[in-house]
Amino acid sequence: MHFTVIGVWLADKPAVAGVVAGDHEIYGGDEHVFADGLWSTVVEAADIREAEHLATTAILENSL
Repeated sequence: MHFTVIGVWLADKPAVAGVVAGDHEIYGGDEHVFADGLWSTVVEAADIREAEHLATTAILENSL
């Protein structure tokens, strides 16, 4: 199943803010409140826990 994972950067680490079932485009977000940055990605996973893990791993690997 596809999950859209939405998050913010906190202390140079990706923190998950939410997970939505399905493949969704994400717009907006308050970059003034989250000055370290916002991120989102779509992953294929068996459940929400796996989606969170896969997303944070992918975000870390792609931000280096």
